[in-house]
Amino acid sequence: MSMDFGQALRDITAGAADATRPVDVDRARSKVRRRRTQAVVFRSAGGLAALGAVVTAVALVGGHAPADVSPVAPVVTATPAPTGSSTSDGTLCGTVYALDETDAPDIEVQGAVVVGTLDPETAGFEWGNNVGSTLLVNVVTTSDVPGGEFDGGDRSGVTTMLVGPDGTVAFWTDPANQLQVEATDGSGGISPDGLFDAVDCRTGRPLTGTYRAYATTTTDGTDGGETLELAPVSFEPGSGQMAGQWPDLVPACGRPAPADLLAGDVDADFDVTLDPGIDLDDVERGLHVDVTVTATGPGRLTGLVPQTLHAMLVDRDGMVVSRLYDPTREEFDSGATFDVGQGESFSAEVYQWFASCPDADRYGNVRGGTYDLYVYAVILASAGPDLSPAPRVAIGGPFPITLP
Repeated sequence: MSMDFGQALRDITAGAADATRPVDVDRARSKVRRRRTQAVVFRSAGGLAALGAVVTAVALVGGHAPADVSPVAPVVTATPAPTGSSTSDGTLCGTVYALDETDAPDIEVQGAVVVGTLDPETAGFEWGNNVGSTLLVNVVTTSDVPGGEFDGGDRSGVTTMLVGPDGTVAFWTDPANQLQVEATDGSGGISPDGLFDAVDCRTGRPLTGTYRAYATTTTDGTDGGETLELAPVSFEPGSGQMAGQWPDLVPACGRPAPADLLAGDVDADFDVTLDPGIDLDDVERGLHVDVTVTATGPGRLTGLVPQTLHAMLVDRDGMVVSRLYDPTREEFDSGATFDVGQGESFSAEVYQWFASCPDADRYGNVRGGTYDLYVYAVILASAGPDLSPAPRVAIGGPFPITLP
């Protein structure tokens, strides 16, 4: 398949790594809503990882996207329509849906929908290359401001939908349709929460093509709640998630901050400014703030806006005292795209728990004190048609901040 990658991104598309991403067992949480403790099995296309306890958070993303990624078929924008609500029998299937984005004051919706395959013999979920007949809906509600390590989130309070090119709901997370499979090989493995058959609820046929994805905490037409667009979901081989962690491209916790960063001489691709209404003297263990991201160099950059950007704390001695990448949370794309030239901007969010770094395997809250806050993010962006996305650096700060 040959297409203009930059244009595809501008038309709400997702490019992705044609590679597998291993499960990070250390990040899997052990809280469950099961009556028995059994083994839950996840499998990437490159290998099998059996978790010793049932988990509610799945490490689906992270790591590096390869240098060569494939563009995916664009999502066809549907004609604007009234915001979707459930029908009289409570189903969303076939209803017309258009995004009416809302931001709840006390919760945050995060996550993604992943295409893969459920192996009934092992109860393992395998993903990679966006091929399969099963969906893992790893979308949860969590606290609006991170105040500590991730607790696994709550998937019961959020409804996720896939909307086809005609603007109607082709799939939604009907609890009655969630798959619960126990391995037939005698291992005691059970399938993870959030698995569904990848079937078009309107026709009973397999889902094909590319869909817009939405998550909401209200489906009855009432005001309030949180509603947002997730990264598009495609069944085209080679498409998928681009967000990830790039530890070798960012300052390391427990080490001196780069001299050029402290001097304000970093040649970043994007400049980041905080919402002027944020009071950094009212921050405790974490930060959630709107930001503006502005391109600084010549040419145009296009890509998917990550669900979250990152920030770190630097003490008065110039030491990085917080982990840029939260060791307990994953990275996800949003459904928003950017297409910006020099001086042009797009909106994003910083969502950051200030996790300390006493050593590589332990973490806690950064102790109280006065620090400099730096936004420091790696965003995948393409510089032109048919060019693969490459990591670009976005930096903002220093912003004085005091933790109690």
